[in-house]
Amino acid sequence: MITIEQFKGLLQKNTDDFRQQSFLVAVSGGSDSMVLASLFSKIGASFQVAHVNYHLREENSNLDQKLVEDFCKTNNIKVHVYEVSEKDEKPEGSIQLWARELRYLFFHKIMEQENLTALATAHHLNDQLETFLINLSRGSGIKGLSGMPNNKQIVRPLLHFTKEEIYAFAEENNIPFREDASNQKNDYLRNKIRNTITPSLLEINSKFLNQFDQSIQLLEEAKNFAFEQAEKIFHEISTRNDNEIIINKIELQKESLYVQYYILEKFGFKNT
Repeated sequence: MITIEQFKGLLQKNTDDFRQQSFLVAVSGGSDSMVLASLFSKIGASFQVAHVNYHLREENSNLDQKLVEDFCKTNNIKVHVYEVSEKDEKPEGSIQLWARELRYLFFHKIMEQENLTALATAHHLNDQLETFLINLSRGSGIKGLSGMPNNKQIVRPLLHFTKEEIYAFAEENNIPFREDASNQKNDYLRNKIRNTITPSLLEINSKFLNQFDQSIQLLEEAKNFAFEQAEKIFHEISTRNDNEIIINKIELQKESLYVQYYILEKFGFKNT
């Protein structure tokens, strides 16, 4: 179960001191982000809310916006709303990628205007599993498989909680939220994983998500160790002056493919 103390601890772990920070909390109106906003309010953190209305779901999009605005008004929280209009041309390609880029541009603009120190998003453990499986299917390396990061710029304090725990907290604390019916459709890879693969994994092992959480934390530690070692090697086989970095090609070729990719990626080369 989610508790206030657990939430405080996870937030504190990923910030210098959350009591000295000012956050922008991304809130869609769904259960995850409404619980996140409620938790920030309960701990007395300094925060504002940002909501994007894409107008992709007709009246439902407007009802999502109203829910967020009403919640913020009731709890005396400053809210920023961006309503997508015709000037925001939708691409022929990925709508999801376009929507992500649009909202993060909006978030960073608000953070700069309001002098806020960190963005908080409501990604949770089920999201973490979906991202892991997507990256696994794409042949990602350890960086992609070690999960969504927490850092001082973007905090994800719900990453260790399951969707089930979020629903339970919302019910117990009478937190209003709206479900996006499009999440039940398998139009996107993430939805297919959410609606078919995750339930199958939980049917095989009811504790799968908790054990996955332990594995992802170990992967994160392994990634950090590998990065530290690769960075050390990079400094050992390179020289610098004011205008350029020179890498010893012969020494680089002696290193593992992992170290080679790590170093070359610094200069824009990708493993395809």
